[in-house]
Amino acid sequence: MDEPEIVSGQSLTEVLARAASQRMPCELSLLSRGKWHKTGAAIVTATDQAIHVELPNGRDAQPIHLQINQPVGLSLQHEYNRYIFETVVLGLETSVNHCAGGRVILERPEKMERLQRRAYQRVSVPAGLNIKVLFWHRGYTDDWTEAPLENYWQGRLVNLSAGGAYVTVESDQRVNFRIRQVLGLQFTPMPHEKPILLEAQVIHLQEDAETGTLNIGAEFLGLEAAGEPRQKLHRLREIVEKYDDENNHRPADSAVNSQ
Repeated sequence: MDEPEIVSGQSLTEVLARAASQRMPCELSLLSRGKWHKTGAAIVTATDQAIHVELPNGRDAQPIHLQINQPVGLSLQHEYNRYIFETVVLGLETSVNHCAGGRVILERPEKMERLQRRAYQRVSVPAGLNIKVLFWHRGYTDDWTEAPLENYWQGRLVNLSAGGAYVTVESDQRVNFRIRQVLGLQFTPMPHEKPILLEAQVIHLQEDAETGTLNIGAEFLGLEAAGEPRQKLHRLREIVEKYDDENNHRPADSAVNSQ
């Protein structure tokens, strides 16, 4: 898997101009009230000083709490690449914090990272690896306040990407989970490696009657931010690459014998 590229100067200008001309969808990440939040948006204008993004409105819009000078991360996908960068809020409409859509004005970055999109494609955990996942309740990304009956669980990692993971638990735990729930999540990706600690929100829940398990689809939060979050993103890319290599190069007879 190729290393991330730094995009700056004219190349950066061209990426942002193309995104604005196509009203390209993007994801906005921010840390608010001690939790990471992520919301969909669209880039509508890009100048030499600022980027204007439009937030969704309607029933499915999530409440966010933006402030002037607040750091935010932005991620957009174009063709075979994903571009990520951190910036700050320069201005916003009063409707933004009331789930009524609106536009946010962001400072134009001096550089961004370009990653290959395949890092965000889910890769199965290699056969023979039993990756236990410890995770715990961290609240919700919407206004829901009811706490689950339990707040700490152990599951098994099924697949992984740089953007999220699937974890399974026993189906009788269904009552403890809901969409937009925030989870702290920790697992050791390979034997003798350091564990990785992440924050994620639940975006998918599905019970499997045959296996008696609950599949939890979780999307990672806050990895667009500079510093430690971005380091975690790069480590996730490396883990995904290792899993992919294991799956592609594992001898067929070994795979059968491990089942």
